[in-house]
Amino acid sequence: MLRLLAESSLVPSLSRYGLAMLASIVVWTLGKALYNIYFHPLSKFPGPRMAAATEWWQAWLEIVEAKSLCLTLVDLHAQYGDIVRIGPDELHFSKPSAYHEIYNAKNKWRKNPAFYRYIVSPSESTFSTCEYDRAKKRRDVITPIFSRKSIISMQDLVQGCIDNMCANIDKHIQEKKPFDFLRAFRCCALDTVTSLCFAKDAHATSEPGFRAPIGEAMDYTLPLTPIMKHFPTIQIIMNYLSPDVIAWLSPQLGGYINLRKTLDAQVEEILRDPDVLARVEHPTIYHAFLGHDPVPSVAELRDEALVYVHAGTDTSSDALAAGTLHVLADPAVHARLRAELDAAWPRLDEPPRYEALEALPYLTAVVKESLRTSHGVVHPMTRVVPDGGAAISGAFVPGGTIVAESNIFVHWDATLFPEPRAFRPERWLAKAKDGESLDNWLVPFSKGPRSCIGINLGYCEIYMTYANLFRKYDLRLEGVGPEDWKWRDCYLPHYLGRDMKVWATPRLS
Repeated sequence: MLRLLAESSLVPSLSRYGLAMLASIVVWTLGKALYNIYFHPLSKFPGPRMAAATEWWQAWLEIVEAKSLCLTLVDLHAQYGDIVRIGPDELHFSKPSAYHEIYNAKNKWRKNPAFYRYIVSPSESTFSTCEYDRAKKRRDVITPIFSRKSIISMQDLVQGCIDNMCANIDKHIQEKKPFDFLRAFRCCALDTVTSLCFAKDAHATSEPGFRAPIGEAMDYTLPLTPIMKHFPTIQIIMNYLSPDVIAWLSPQLGGYINLRKTLDAQVEEILRDPDVLARVEHPTIYHAFLGHDPVPSVAELRDEALVYVHAGTDTSSDALAAGTLHVLADPAVHARLRAELDAAWPRLDEPPRYEALEALPYLTAVVKESLRTSHGVVHPMTRVVPDGGAAISGAFVPGGTIVAESNIFVHWDATLFPEPRAFRPERWLAKAKDGESLDNWLVPFSKGPRSCIGINLGYCEIYMTYANLFRKYDLRLEGVGPEDWKWRDCYLPHYLGRDMKVWATPRLS
């Protein structure tokens, strides 16, 4: 049979068809690349040839070379100017003024679906919904829970999570051990956001060494973001695998899987018996969404919940860690902050309210500088220019173009922030130049109608955690310094430096 097949004309024919198909693919790919470089509507914009030719340039950079896109862009803008083409249909901008031209209250531009629909989950959520009108409907449902009024009323919940963190710090003191403050802040933020959103504490702050399984799992998955970005099929497949299968494939995800199971069970219980919500002490995201028409599916509610866990953990904990590292490395900053807190909080058993902490000028300066130096999201947050085009940074950009500017190009701009890489809280105490406040250029939560919904919670956590940490403890860094604050762009910064350890001693008065 095999001999007859070999002697027939079928094999040569298949070979010819295969070669013809391969040749067609090669010709089409080269033709498309040449068109993108020389004849595409964005061909006038400078940038690497390979970036103009194919979107796989970014995949090679982020996955094969394991480089940070936003940090690579610093070098590219130095070489090519204020506007750089970083994909066949994508431009990146470096002028701070361009940031507000892209992300502002008037712009209702779509998010780039190729990125946002798969970076967290293929199912629709407030974060991943790309069309403005549909996203606004979801956002309006959840906004009251994260309003300033709501967060102020919930500050005792935040304080309770901080108290649990401090209890674990006290245990480290008793055992004569330093503690990892980055992990401590992550655990505290995890407990806060899960308590607020689901009325269920993740119990992360009580874990030995602040090594909460969910926190460890989130730290493990963050470097996978570039892979999910360029190969979204992997995320789609994982979304349909059972939690047990995922845990078997990757034991490091155990904490994440347990959280997913918990949220699934919670959502299913609420959908079976909505009266469960009547027994909850405060409004949760489930109260909001179950009163919304149409009611999201179990998967959508779970994925919506997971979005808040991720978004509510990293920005505030990164800001706290970066700020604590810099404050403790500068005795003058440390002393000034402590003096202000001592005056505002004379008795340890009578902690001030969040509103009183907000009024402290130097603490406020430290909070803002911490957010500036940690950036929030560092990856360019892409938007799609609407039909008809738009003027950005003095250039006309055709409709359909993907545009973005990373936060770091605002926070590291030397005209706005002299010595931008230095941690200088005093810059926020100076009078604004030309009547324009520096607050306009503090963008860790982004700007415009798609900015981070958790900004009020983030500020509350940072103010209250700093106040408790520096008022209750004498702190000394354990072999680390600001030079160790290194990260890779994985949408959020993925910390790469040494363990952020500090020795603590209780302050008795």
